[in-house]
Order: sequence, then C-alpha cells, then structure tokens
Amino acid sequence: MDVRKSIGELHAEWENCVLCDLGERRNTVEGSFVAGEGVTRGIMFVGEGPGRTEEEEGRPFCGKSGELLREVIEKLGLTNVSYITNVVACRSCAPDVDDKGNQNYRTTKTGQRLPKYKDQPPLQAHINACLPRLHEEIYLVDPIIIVTLGAIAASALQQRTVSITTEAGKETHVEIPGALHTYKFQRRTKRPVAPTSNAVRYLCVPTLHPAYVLRSIADHSETGSMQRFYNHIKSAASTFERYAPLVNRNNAVSVYKGD
Repeated sequence: MDVRKSIGELHAEWENCVLCDLGERRNTVEGSFVAGEGVTRGIMFVGEGPGRTEEEEGRPFCGKSGELLREVIEKLGLTNVSYITNVVACRSCAPDVDDKGNQNYRTTKTGQRLPKYKDQPPLQAHINACLPRLHEEIYLVDPIIIVTLGAIAASALQQRTVSITTEAGKETHVEIPGALHTYKFQRRTKRPVAPTSNAVRYLCVPTLHPAYVLRSIADHSETGSMQRFYNHIKSAASTFERYAPLVNRNNAVSVYKGD
C-alpha cells in the first residue's frame, strides 16, 4: 500500500486486468472496467459488481438499482461525501439462452444485434482476484465509514459468510492489509516513523442491496426493505457526522471517471 499513489493510478493499473475470466470476457465484448468514483475520506459504498448498464457506461451503480442508491444518498445530503465502488470491477454474467439452449440476442439502439447475458453473482475466484484492488482502493479513499450493499460485499470484506437478514444495519469493523505507519501516519502525527505492515480497521455498516430493495419497493411499512435500507444509510450518515469533525478533510478529493 502506497498512500502517495492516486486513485486514478490505481484504476489505470487494473483496467486491463485478466486475472479471472470476467476480465477475459470484458475484453471479448469490449466492455468497460468499472472503476469507483466519488469523494475520498467520507462514506464509501461497496456493491457486488457492475451490471449491463454499468458495463456499457463504465460507471458504478448507474442502472435502476444505482438510481435508487443515489436517490437515497441525495435525500440524506451525502452526495458530496460519498464514494461508490464494487467488490469486482467487471460484469459477472452468463449467456442468456432459451429452453433449447440457443443463445438469445438483443438489438441495441443503433440496430446492432448482440448476444444477451444475464447477471449472476461473482464466484469466489472472481472476488479473490479483485480483492487486492478493492483493499488498496479502500486504503486510498480512506473512508470514515463503509456501507456494504448486499451479502456478497459484506462477506467479501468481513472474510466470512454474512447473513444480511440478521446483520443488516449492525455497525461492525472490517480490516484490510496496509501499512499503518506510513506517510499517512506521519502526516497526521507530524513526526517521522518507519513503515510497518499492519491491518487497518474501518467502521462498516452492512445493508441490503438496492436491487433487492427494488423488488419490494411497494412495501412502505416500517419493516419493509425500503425503509430498512434508508435507515441503515441514515445511521451510517450519523456515524460519519459524529467522526467527521475529528478528521482533517482538507485533503479530500473528488475522484470521478476521467479525473
């Protein structure tokens, strides 16, 4: 981990990655490596992985579930303190076939006929291949709190099987490998120290994936998934507000695609 590296440099290092078959497929279909975007040293949202819309546009959470997430972020006034990324940066999917096993196709707005794929959860091999990138991204973004979206993101960061049904909304910690006593530590303490490899802990709130919330969006009850999703992010926002005054945010930067 090198805090002097920019997030843009990190993305450039990984954008042509073929450590797993998701990267190989991305190159075959000329899809996008979907990098994270947003603001450092705030609230970091970590999802499962990009879908078709994200693969086409090259941005995280820009499809229907992303619209819901960003709507809640905006409603809570968190747009300028949020960073959004995924556990895997390439789309995880399988060929969409009919009952006879024949490939289904779709027609684009330009009239191009392309094979259809259906999204599927990334395999553990995909997560393992991309986890070093995510760990370094977290270290560089240096969020005050992380919100994991769905069981896969929560399990990947906590390195255990997480039951969202029972653990959503409960504040916990995640640890990533890093160099605790580095330039970042020296900057805060104003004294030189030797780098020491160590684990870095971050506050974390797991919540439901917005795609799951959309499936029961009509349920407006206090125990409905939409209200729970909103309350969990609101709770994370409260934690952020509690700790934000203790953190020097003068070094926070916006990191959007193309920056």
